[in-house]
Amino acid sequence: MLHAQPLPSITKLMQLKKILFLTPKIHLDEQVKTTTSGNSATKEPGIFWYIHHYSRLYEVDPLLVRAVIEVESNFNPKAVSQDGAKGLMQINPITAKHLGLNDALDVGENIEGGVRYLRYLLESYGWNLHMALASYNAGPANIRRYNGIPPFQETRRYVSRVIKIYERLQRTNEVFNDTSRFSALLRPSLNPELKTNRAIQRQTTPQ
Repeated sequence: MLHAQPLPSITKLMQLKKILFLTPKIHLDEQVKTTTSGNSATKEPGIFWYIHHYSRLYEVDPLLVRAVIEVESNFNPKAVSQDGAKGLMQINPITAKHLGLNDALDVGENIEGGVRYLRYLLESYGWNLHMALASYNAGPANIRRYNGIPPFQETRRYVSRVIKIYERLQRTNEVFNDTSRFSALLRPSLNPELKTNRAIQRQTTPQ
């Protein structure tokens, strides 16, 4: 779940880096793409396409995004938590406003906002995956309060689950196949034009 707590203060964005971008195999049917999750009847066009599109834009491993979505919502685009967090990447209303989203239940908007924020957290914590995931779950304020991953069982379980799924996907590439038609989509440029969000910029003003 994305929390609406203040984001970590940084003086400038770090020099562009990437987490290990293992080119996955993609499983999409031409222009109509659908996804199903386990025994869920959820079937939504475009989910995998959006994952790859915004992962490329923000240079985040799509397998990591896929793992986050599985833990957050089990690929249910209509998921709504008791706290009001919505969609595939479970973005709450206040955070959605900070990210400039109009409809957090919209598949494309939800994935764009979630991937953009995940990219920001990865940079903010020096590309420490455990810290970024803990912040995604517990909020940046708790990371600052405990000077690291907070001692919340929920957060520690969350980080462990996402990383286990991520490692499984890296080993098996079970979600994707046939990269030939989408190879350009899977290889981000060295100097992408990353979108800049004014709301995030305001939140990152040094304290």
